[in-house]
Amino acid sequence: MAKEKKIILFLSRFNLNNRNNPPQPYDCPEGEAVYGLQTNEAPVQYLLRENPDVSEILCLVTRDAKDTAWELFKNTIRSFLADLKREVTITSISLENDTPIQEILPVILERIGDADEILLDVTGGFRNAMMYLMLISRALTYKGVNTACAVYSNYQQGRERQNVEDVTEMLQVFDLIDGMQNLTSFGNVRALRSYYEGRPLDDRITALLDAVDKLWQSITLCRSNLVPGQITAFNQALRDAKECNDPLLKALLPAFRNKFGEEMTIPSLIQWCAESDMIQQALTLYRERIPAYIMNERTDILAVKPKTPPINMKNYPNYDTEGEARFYTQFLNIGHGWYAGAYGKDAYKAAKEKEGDYLITLKNFEKALPQSNFKALCSVEQLRTITMDYLYIRALRNMVNHASDEAQENQQALNKYLAEEGHYKIPDETNAEDVKYAILTGLKHLDFQQ
Repeated sequence: MAKEKKIILFLSRFNLNNRNNPPQPYDCPEGEAVYGLQTNEAPVQYLLRENPDVSEILCLVTRDAKDTAWELFKNTIRSFLADLKREVTITSISLENDTPIQEILPVILERIGDADEILLDVTGGFRNAMMYLMLISRALTYKGVNTACAVYSNYQQGRERQNVEDVTEMLQVFDLIDGMQNLTSFGNVRALRSYYEGRPLDDRITALLDAVDKLWQSITLCRSNLVPGQITAFNQALRDAKECNDPLLKALLPAFRNKFGEEMTIPSLIQWCAESDMIQQALTLYRERIPAYIMNERTDILAVKPKTPPINMKNYPNYDTEGEARFYTQFLNIGHGWYAGAYGKDAYKAAKEKEGDYLITLKNFEKALPQSNFKALCSVEQLRTITMDYLYIRALRNMVNHASDEAQENQQALNKYLAEEGHYKIPDETNAEDVKYAILTGLKHLDFQQ
């Protein structure tokens, strides 16, 4: 379907006592003045002159406006179009003063193609007509229809000349607010980039959008190894954006910041993902980032013992360059180390063969920890709760992701152990709300005071 431009307006009723008054000049944002006798004539003439490809004028007309203004408006606009040597369809859509927006919207939507652009005259109509037009504009955006321009006829009695004012910027503020909503709820910056397209843009706003976009991309694609550095960049960009040159964005930033607190952290990012129903991303981040977060950032939970050399994790499989040992079966990436540090490698090997990887850390939790190279700075009970939450959430992730046969064998041992804990029992089936609850509960247990 070819792209068309269409004007939408509410037609104002006309005071018949003014029928003999001469048309008044209206100064315009661009070009020469236009002339109008009643409310809608001048702004519509301006829109027609500045947009030679308009194909239709859709007029929402009440009974009063039909009786007093319709013929005058239609004849005036047709005369103006004749001077321009153009033809444009003028359509009347009848309604009552109390017609609800739910009935108006379907009629408008039927008249607008998906590729069309609309121009609004927000001057006329009943008391809340301008709000109706704004709602129509917002509804059409979900159909992919852009509001290219909105104008208002500013009539003040007693003035020799009136004004047609461009109020497009006011409507575009809704785009900014929608963009902030998308950013806050989903981390998507597409709407904000569209809002700022063609506008002078503060470098600090660009840096914030780039930082959020990179973080969102990593979350969406589950590239969790990139997330810590991107959180650091995001926090810096958010601090810098407080001094940007857009006063409205600055006013909206505190609400955005409330989603994460003063500084985004791994737990607050996971919470945001869960609350935004990005459950798969929340599961992946919890599984892959919580251990490193506890070891590297939560010094109130766990620390290397003073004057004790840390275990050389390079002796263990799946060691990576970040200094983490990503063991498939232990919590905090140091489960092997706890047991081997306490009992030696031979004892660890024997225990692994007897009980399976999953059970070594937990079954020897209180006994192994005091003798290991690590010390708990919280209570052992708190650390054990954190461990159980982690293993439970990881088991849920394996269940959701349909783990391989080998992983399922290990999973059975873990499920059996978790079943002994009552509320950690793995259900036969689960749903998104259950997983979200488990994630948020695990995060809550991390947020303790000593």
